[in-house]
Amino acid sequence: MVKSKPNPKSDDDLTKEERLFLMLEHCIYVMFRVNMRNIVKNKLYICKEYHLQPSEIDRMAYYEYEWILEEINLIQKEQEKQNEAQQKEYDSMKSSMNPGNMMKNAQSSMPNMGNIKMPTMSIPKF
Repeated sequence: MVKSKPNPKSDDDLTKEERLFLMLEHCIYVMFRVNMRNIVKNKLYICKEYHLQPSEIDRMAYYEYEWILEEINLIQKEQEKQNEAQQKEYDSMKSSMNPGNMMKNAQSSMPNMGNIKMPTMSIPKF
């Protein structure tokens, strides 16, 4: 025998607390205007990068979830700044390691001896 699912409650069957909760939930939704697609993308990112289960994220309070996202954004900005600084350092090292520049630097650092005459050697004739 198959049990049928209970019918959802109609508005008339709701208790006062349930109505209040639904109104509060609706007000929060209207206040934040949450884009569900972005929530799913963020959940997927958190699950992948931080090895959390989606059910753990679902159990979080909304403000806690938002705080985690803010911290992730701050961490990513810090990492981007570090990557940019490393890239600039690498580029400056790369330009100084150019063989043409190295030869110029070596020639400019060598002292100028002027015209040096090479000694002549003569072999005696017999």
